[in-house]
Amino acid sequence: MSGEWHRICRVERVEAGRPLARIVDRADGGDQRVCVVKGQGDEFVALLDRCPHRDIPLSGGLVKDGLLTCPGHFWRFDLMTGERSDLPEVRATVYPTRVTGGWVEALLPPPAPRPSMREWLLSEARATDGR
Repeated sequence: MSGEWHRICRVERVEAGRPLARIVDRADGGDQRVCVVKGQGDEFVALLDRCPHRDIPLSGGLVKDGLLTCPGHFWRFDLMTGERSDLPEVRATVYPTRVTGGWVEALLPPPAPRPSMREWLLSEARATDGR
């Protein structure tokens, strides 16, 4: 995975069973919502703070037995793989993590390139063509 390592939070700020939400400032001027969860032992898991079904922050959920439960519709995601427990083809985005100097860091992918205005207009026209 290509990307950059970003400091997310101090290790002591992450409580067992409760995801911790953070907004990470990116070098391109944008930001990204990330949540950090304490895994087994001294491991930490960082996820995109967005349920793949809707724009519901996963950081409002609960962690139990290695599963993160979405607070919006109660889908459960495996912390290690991001797979939904009952529908494995749907998954939350999990980022590689490391602990450096008391900080949890996550390897975040580069931001997706923004489409040109022409590309955006064409996609909007296609989406509304049959309505």
